[in-house]
Amino acid sequence: MQPPVDESVERTVAGLCEEVAPPDHPPITQDASLADLGLDSLGLADLAVAVEERFGVRLARGDVGGLRTVRDIAEIVRQKLPENGRRIPAGIGNLQSFVKTVITPVFRWQSRLQVTGAENVPSTGPAIIAANHRSMLDVPLLVLACPRPLVFMGKRELFGDPVRRWAFHTMGGFPVRREIADIRAIDVALAVLERGEVLGMYPEGTRSRTTKMLPFLKGAAWLALRTAAPIVPCGIGGTERDPARSALPPLRKTVRIAFGPPIPVEREDDPATRRKKADEVTEQLLQAVTALLV
Repeated sequence: MQPPVDESVERTVAGLCEEVAPPDHPPITQDASLADLGLDSLGLADLAVAVEERFGVRLARGDVGGLRTVRDIAEIVRQKLPENGRRIPAGIGNLQSFVKTVITPVFRWQSRLQVTGAENVPSTGPAIIAANHRSMLDVPLLVLACPRPLVFMGKRELFGDPVRRWAFHTMGGFPVRREIADIRAIDVALAVLERGEVLGMYPEGTRSRTTKMLPFLKGAAWLALRTAAPIVPCGIGGTERDPARSALPPLRKTVRIAFGPPIPVEREDDPATRRKKADEVTEQLLQAVTALLV
């Protein structure tokens, strides 16, 4: 039996056609003719670029020449995407519930975990949890503290060998390459939110070796503006190592995880305006997370 195809591929392709079609185009449906939408050769070229940026799928000249409808494009994208058209990797997070049940008592004992504000995480619908990052403990502890299943973005180095790759994947993680604009990781994040799930991110982009907050990257804000998903600020304190005490981490810590009130974000479809608003949302998020650490 074939796995179900992610239906959001069709919706996303329709949205890309909307972005590149002339202003006076007719309604865009899956069976809408590309010619009727006003997509000439240059329009098709713009569409091919947009598809590659969003899905990491390159439309060859022969592909474009044979396209007739919006549905044709979606079908080509599905064929070229890995894992039979899935935007979200198969099996991601499939052991998260089991692992939480088994290891939560151990981690709660080791970290003396204190969680506040869990009611601020929306009970349904898409949401982005944006947390500060001081230690590798932040990753499993945030998964344990979150009241809903969490799919989280992690630096590619965490997935460096088969064992760690399997462990982080089954816990709900997917890799992102920090040295480039990782379009594939961005699309996975979009697909998670489009399915109404919770996405975990660390806007600092890397661990802060001190208690000082690093500048926030704009990815969480951009995703929120693209999908209208609220951002839940999260402050994690107590996971950092104190170099003045010992070269080895203590057996037990006292870790506090606080979820703040969600930051509502309206969808912004204009790319230029979205990038501008991302600055404002990112600053608001930074202040909200900082306040949770006081």
